[in-house]
Amino acid sequence: MTDISATHVVPSRSVTDKAARARLAYLDGWRGLSIALVLIGHFFPVPGINLGVLGVEFFFVLSGRLMGEILFIERFPLKKFFKRRFSRIYPALLVFVIAAMVGLSGTFIAFKWKAALTALTFTYNYAGILINRAGALDHIWSLCVEEHAYIILALISVVVTGRGNVVRLLVTLSLLAMANGAISYWVYGMDYEHSYWRTDVHIASILLSASICLLKHDDRLPSLLKGPYVSLVSAAAAILLFLDPVPTPIHYLFAVPLLALAVNTLDTSSWHLSGLLSSRPMVMIGLWSYSLYLWQQPFYKFVAEQGSAPIPMLAAVFACALCSYYLVEKPARAWLNRNW
Repeated sequence: MTDISATHVVPSRSVTDKAARARLAYLDGWRGLSIALVLIGHFFPVPGINLGVLGVEFFFVLSGRLMGEILFIERFPLKKFFKRRFSRIYPALLVFVIAAMVGLSGTFIAFKWKAALTALTFTYNYAGILINRAGALDHIWSLCVEEHAYIILALISVVVTGRGNVVRLLVTLSLLAMANGAISYWVYGMDYEHSYWRTDVHIASILLSASICLLKHDDRLPSLLKGPYVSLVSAAAAILLFLDPVPTPIHYLFAVPLLALAVNTLDTSSWHLSGLLSSRPMVMIGLWSYSLYLWQQPFYKFVAEQGSAPIPMLAAVFACALCSYYLVEKPARAWLNRNW
């Protein structure tokens, strides 16, 4: 999934280089954990829990935290914000979709040009459930939710004044979105995709995390939620609530708020968690996470639908993702940020 660079949330005015690097490390490590859960869930599924779905929520709550800091605390200029989002997201996405159109047309995965267009216009999360789907692009629904969140949060940052008013609005919208999902799933009997691919439902994960971020920054979190083990305990409880026997709406009504709390209290977490996330393997996987996210889907489909061996397919994912990161994503972002 797309990510906002953790370097944006490191204030340059009063921190040392060492502190800045440490903060960047464990946020990238959280991102690495997120994509690791997605890859394990897709290629080596664990009975009793959908780690792929859980990994997406890890991504969303991190995005909520980072967007909360960038847009409401750092007050990053919106023009520059959207330029940087575009430069990070679109070149790699465009290359992936073109490669998928060329490589998957005529294979067992039914590839459709309309689906490709909705992926490139960030409307796949609605078009995919209402109009046209392509299995190799199904993961783009989550990217669409995140892009929509960028726009909504940017508008709120412009229109709503006062930190307290912003938090109240974010919490209200989050609760409405979570209720919307529960009603769609329980009352109207919609399946997971029709209930939880929609931005009007799934944006709750991002908005709620952003609101907790602002509360923490203003020192308005209860003292009970400030201990060194809050992040670890919250994340562990959230994972337990994502077990298959737990009804799907409960995942989003209770587990997601716990994950949002976990990612926003990483700063004060014990060394056991922040140290693990700051390890070089986790940080490197985090840096590659967007390209890994893009390229894992078609190979996952080979495993799920054709019974292909998962290890060679996973190796192919890393090969494509590393090419994407070093040949497309990183140079394109640098060139666009420098020249645009």
